[in-house]
Amino acid sequence: MQLEFGFTPTPKTKDIEKPMPPPAHSAQGASTLTARSALEQAAENLRRELNRQTECTIGLTITDNTSRIISSKRYPSHNLLHVRLHHMFLDAPPDVVTALAYWLEHPRSNKAGAVVDQFISANQHRIAPRKRRTIYLYQKGDFFDLAELFNELNHQMFQGTVTAKITWGMFPSSSGRRRSIRFGSYVEEQDLIRVHPALDQDFVPRYFVRYIVFHEMLHAYVGVSRSPSGRRRVHPPEFKLLEQAYPDYERAVAWQNDPTNINRLLRFRPHGE
Repeated sequence: MQLEFGFTPTPKTKDIEKPMPPPAHSAQGASTLTARSALEQAAENLRRELNRQTECTIGLTITDNTSRIISSKRYPSHNLLHVRLHHMFLDAPPDVVTALAYWLEHPRSNKAGAVVDQFISANQHRIAPRKRRTIYLYQKGDFFDLAELFNELNHQMFQGTVTAKITWGMFPSSSGRRRSIRFGSYVEEQDLIRVHPALDQDFVPRYFVRYIVFHEMLHAYVGVSRSPSGRRRVHPPEFKLLEQAYPDYERAVAWQNDPTNINRLLRFRPHGE
């Protein structure tokens, strides 16, 4: 579902998507059109209210997104703000709409952000689940076995409570020279840890790969909070305290900060390239 209202400052403005009109005798078709009209009216009412409470002209897109619940783009030269909102906000009470309007203009406002955050949390059930796809796990590398490291850490550091899956990631496709490397990632929706395949080399110390696995397991253990815009807050204070208490933390960070090591990792190419 996607509805657009007001100003949409793009070269090709999308029209509101409307279904084919049903035959006049179809009660189901008439009901569909009525529901569509009600959504459009609710969205237009919300746009007008945001417009009234802000100091700029609002363009509004209503979405059924599963991750980015709120996003906005400002066009200062025209005093325009294009906002994308999940459809849950069509039913938002006045205090939430007021907080949202203030947060859109003052995104650093903790008070307004907390109100919007609480509303999103209370309406999580309205966010459609993502379609699941088959995930293949590649855990045993040439030099490191991720399953072995994961199980060892889970027993020693997390009392066996982390249930995430782990795999070596795919080598990113890039024709040019890489300037940075992301050692690992944790995808909350899939409960999946990926480790960069460049770490599966003989010169990379085991304690460093083990630390990267611990770091990503810690994300799964602590959890991921979200800002009002839906952006992930991945390193809250609790996370940092636990990470810095890890026995090999300083040694691993020192290895990571050595330019020689990073340059060798950046030169890595998978077999056959």
